[in-house]
Amino acid sequence: MPFTKTEVDIHTDYVVETVDPAWLSQGVRSPKHLMLDPDNCILCRACEDVCPWNCIFMLSPEIVQDAELEPVEAEVRIANAVFVVDDNACTRCSVCVERCPTDVLYYARLPEDSGGRRTMASVPLSQKAEAG
Repeated sequence: MPFTKTEVDIHTDYVVETVDPAWLSQGVRSPKHLMLDPDNCILCRACEDVCPWNCIFMLSPEIVQDAELEPVEAEVRIANAVFVVDDNACTRCSVCVERCPTDVLYYARLPEDSGGRRTMASVPLSQKAEAG
């Protein structure tokens, strides 16, 4: 029997707020960040369930539906959930990566010039296909 996605209980009580850049710059930045390949995610939430630090969340796309950035707005229109990782709480223990039944979680380094910021659906330069 083929697997089909079913309704899941996705958080709707999260409030998106602007983070104070001064506070953020004081934190320790890891060179690697937990990433998700959304195309193959089956929304089982095993990563969220197994995380010993409770820093992984599958949130309703409606929490960012009024985003002012066009890439975010476009992504939200087609998303079933928004994958959020609290990078300050994540210890990069890899329990979630090992638990994922579809191998959609992985670690990636941010480009040096990103200033510690990620954009939705961005591909690290090291992973982009060369033209030719």
